[in-house]
Amino acid sequence: MKNIPELSMRNIHRTSIGKFLSKSPWPTSLVMDKYQLYVLAQISLQARKTGYPVYAILDDTISEKTKPSSKALRPTEGCSFHHSHLRKKRVYGHQIVCVLLECGELKLPYYMELYDKVKQSKINMVRQIIEALPGFPTKVYVLGDSWYSACSVIKAAHSRGFEYIGALKANRVLYYEGGPRLGQKVNAYVKTLTEKDVRLVTVGNQKYWVHRVNGFIKRLPKTGVILLSWPENKLFEENATHVFYSTCNLSEEDILSTYTGRWTIEIFFRDNKMQLELDRYQVRGKQAIQRFLTIIMLAYAYCTSISSDDCRTLGIQRKHARNEIKQNLIAYVYEQACHGIPLSKISEELGIAV
Repeated sequence: MKNIPELSMRNIHRTSIGKFLSKSPWPTSLVMDKYQLYVLAQISLQARKTGYPVYAILDDTISEKTKPSSKALRPTEGCSFHHSHLRKKRVYGHQIVCVLLECGELKLPYYMELYDKVKQSKINMVRQIIEALPGFPTKVYVLGDSWYSACSVIKAAHSRGFEYIGALKANRVLYYEGGPRLGQKVNAYVKTLTEKDVRLVTVGNQKYWVHRVNGFIKRLPKTGVILLSWPENKLFEENATHVFYSTCNLSEEDILSTYTGRWTIEIFFRDNKMQLELDRYQVRGKQAIQRFLTIIMLAYAYCTSISSDDCRTLGIQRKHARNEIKQNLIAYVYEQACHGIPLSKISEELGIAV
């Protein structure tokens, strides 16, 4: 955002951007409605052209901020402490909930919203988004980590005709034939297994041991598939146990392969923080921050729209967009000169007059 005044062809003061985000009458909700319609149209077109399935990927990320002192007059709104899986501790800042739609090579953010635990839960946020999604020409898979594998989210996906594949924590209570009447935690169930109960499968370039459980998880729909997996060299190791829940009766290989598609959103967060400064905004008000997130989505979609075989990463796309802006600037200066506008006048117009 701080580069907008520099890259624009007008003499704009840098504080104008902050004022625009915090005080302008910009109809953010209308912009988002139009943007989401664009995303749905692009994803549907891609699905129709390629026949590939559509993935709705659920996740959140943290934008860390410095905790203000108790005497701060204008602390950043909406900040609180959140658990960071990356840093394995609680950190101060904003948590941003995101729904990313993907089909083939096309990936577009559909929803990015600040999480406000006073207002509603993250589960309710994504549930409402899933329930409002339209149908697509091909099969739709909703992918979530262990936080989003809640009954309400799974039922919301089912109500729209979507499949759900997600991770579960190993302390979830499992019921199975011949097991304890009150159930047994998954990590305890693992201790009852032997090598005869697992088989080795290949997913991509990696091999995993897998075990399909004939049972169900407490507080989740009983019709789902419960799958346990371990890396090839870590069979039955407690910290290496991965638990998955799937509403579709796919093979073990297909469940793992489909779930690995969730990694796309992690790359999306990383790229946005590195290239679009998702975690370095300095505006303080909630409205300004939410508008910044809207602009992040628009910028990402624009960079994606100029993608080509030699322009696939967000960094290269961003560089391509900036070069296009510079080319437009050169063309503007040339056009003005052709019309007899003095160079001093052009420099003044661009805010670079000495």
